[in-house]
Amino acid sequence: MAYSREPYAIALIRLHGGGSRQELCIWFRGFWSQGDGACFEAHYRYRKGAPKALRDYAPHDEALHRIADALQVVQRRNFFQLRAEATHGGRYYHEYCMSISVDRDSPTWQPMTDGAEEAVTEALRDLARWLYRQLEREYEHLTSDEAIDESIAANDYTFTEAGCRFG
Repeated sequence: MAYSREPYAIALIRLHGGGSRQELCIWFRGFWSQGDGACFEAHYRYRKGAPKALRDYAPHDEALHRIADALQVVQRRNFFQLRAEATHGGRYYHEYCMSISVDRDSPTWQPMTDGAEEAVTEALRDLARWLYRQLEREYEHLTSDEAIDESIAANDYTFTEAGCRFG
């Protein structure tokens, strides 16, 4: 079983004004047990041109395109004023271990459109599922017979008849 109890990626970024901010935190546990999955902590807000930039970065990843498009649609209905915060809670690491709060940063205090909170929440949970699938694919690749054979050959490993590493 492969898993991570610590954030997959976290960095404290020092800002010019003396403050700091944190980069995205991703936790995961995998890959074939109940409760396995990925989750993250993040602040989300609209970024102009994000769907196009994402397509330029990952032109063949239709699942990621769908997530970006879903966020674009709900943002457009809310004049691109939605924000969300995703936090992790509990002992497990999957998309339902994230608490997601969504609000609208409207200068005139307009409420969110109907279904906006649910749409953003589901898109962020879809992103967590997408992250898990990427991690699972990489794990399967790294533990495949071909990858292991390649690593053994590249490192000139030798083994005893009983299967123990020699030398």
